[in-house]
Amino acid sequence: MGILERIASPADVKKLSVDELSTLAAEVRGLIFQAVSKNGGHLASNLGVVELTLALHYVYDFGAFQLGAPTGQDRLLWDVGHQAYTHKILTGRGAGFDRLRKKGSVSGFPDPRESDFDLFAVGHAGTAISTAVGMARGDADGGLKNHVVAVVGDASIVNGLAMEGLNGAGTLKRQMLIILNDNGMSISKPQGAFSQYLERVRVSTTYEEFKRFSEKVVHKLPTTLGHAVESAWDAFCGGLKGAMWQGQVFEALGVKYMGPIDGHDLPGLVNFLSELKHVDRPVLLHVKTVKGHGCGIAKTEPTKFHSPAAFSVVGGAGGGDPLVDSDCRVELSAGTGKSWTTAFAEAMIDLAKADDRVRALTAAMPDGTGLSKFETAHPTKFIDTGICESHLIAMAAGMAKSGLRPFAAIYSTFVQRAFDQVWQEVVLNQQPVALCMDRAGFVGDDGAVHHGFCDQAFLRPLPGIVLGAPSDEAELRRALRMQLKLETASAIRYPRDNVPPLPFEDIVSAGLRDQATTPWEPGVSRVLRNGKDATIIAYGSLAQNALAAADELSRDGTEVEVIDARFCKPLDVEMLVRVMREGHAVLTVEDHSLVNGFGAAVAEHCV
Repeated sequence: MGILERIASPADVKKLSVDELSTLAAEVRGLIFQAVSKNGGHLASNLGVVELTLALHYVYDFGAFQLGAPTGQDRLLWDVGHQAYTHKILTGRGAGFDRLRKKGSVSGFPDPRESDFDLFAVGHAGTAISTAVGMARGDADGGLKNHVVAVVGDASIVNGLAMEGLNGAGTLKRQMLIILNDNGMSISKPQGAFSQYLERVRVSTTYEEFKRFSEKVVHKLPTTLGHAVESAWDAFCGGLKGAMWQGQVFEALGVKYMGPIDGHDLPGLVNFLSELKHVDRPVLLHVKTVKGHGCGIAKTEPTKFHSPAAFSVVGGAGGGDPLVDSDCRVELSAGTGKSWTTAFAEAMIDLAKADDRVRALTAAMPDGTGLSKFETAHPTKFIDTGICESHLIAMAAGMAKSGLRPFAAIYSTFVQRAFDQVWQEVVLNQQPVALCMDRAGFVGDDGAVHHGFCDQAFLRPLPGIVLGAPSDEAELRRALRMQLKLETASAIRYPRDNVPPLPFEDIVSAGLRDQATTPWEPGVSRVLRNGKDATIIAYGSLAQNALAAADELSRDGTEVEVIDARFCKPLDVEMLVRVMREGHAVLTVEDHSLVNGFGAAVAEHCV
């Protein structure tokens, strides 16, 4: 019987010796690998924080949340939360972990509805420090004497909200621990000046070693002399530190910086965290980890194994165990068909060849948006801002003002993080910024925070913006060419799915072929199927489903017209007037919230 089988809660972790923690770490790592290989999920980032998570639960008392909790119940908050698998396993969810990301089982992100050990439902970056500051204030005002810990990655901490949280943390008059989990990777290559700053910090350990040695010498001096020397020495060390560690960003904000320390040294982590419990002020502990630690293939290719689909292990001298073998390899589950993401990347590569003004932008998602392929083809026309969506959109506005044509590839769910910049810098200033919103609609096992079901709802009220949704790959290319020509803001949306195998213009009846190839111009729809009994107006990729439904109804004797709306704003008014005058049933179809979506726009026009 392994140690993991005896772990039902963090209380069981505390019963172990530090040596047993190392054994438990190996077992947890094995369970994570097994679950992700079977179901897909975030692998490399979770393998990198196993020891850190074990040490946190070993040292602190993270109980199930309850208001008015007893004094001493500590708080643990995860930024993004994709790296919280070990936390889930230790808090009573290990038994069902083999069904990770399946309905009714363990989700891929923290969620209080799943467990009271998860304080917030998260999935977006930059939030944990601010919520931790809020809990620290609330607990203190409620008379609780506890510890509050926020775990933040090196990619998340560059986010503007994280910096605002740090600024707020520096005003606290109590304990709070911010753990900077620094694997030097984020999702892919780190971006921006702050990541370069962290790299300088990583090599500044010489100063800390020198300071510890000097303190030992000073403490051996006579008391009177020692105090005088210590004061002068502290001033000298402060100046030396400023020279060796440029910026002192965290301490300038009132947060004591400590580290970096080895995030895979369990005894060292336990000892360091135990000491930090007695520091009565906000502290940032810089922990250096390795993405994919303990698994050769994930460590070698951390970007590929950041969030892989299900895969199988092939070969290896030790029986194909990637946590043991260095020579095993992995075969990812083969996808069928071409994804919208791939189709977008290929179209953008061609667009940039045709027009030198085109620039492709992403916020730390070059692989997720497909733009890593664009970067290879056009390295000087590609910009990755890191997890800084607001900066991305405001920068795009500036680029457009200067004569460029920026295309911002961004997940639908992340556009809402930059809504104010879309409104003020882009729409209000009438800048031709093109938003290309991947993962629109419902995204399945990525979870609730990644669903893109409200982008039309919050963008539709903005004056002058053009909102569209292509229904196949040929339409996607037409949409991008339209965005390039527009002198106003625009946004197109497409799902996490495959494009139809053939463009609809190749499969419609001969009489509709010209209609199906009409240019992509704002407010111009196209008819994909004729019918006299009812009309389905489909928005975006669901045109494929609408055609399938119409074919099925036809077999029952009901002939349904199918219209590819193309645009949510502006609507094709001529088409709507014609359909309404025909007087038969009209159904709108979209992968979006009913509130203020495409159907709502149609209903508003027809009332």
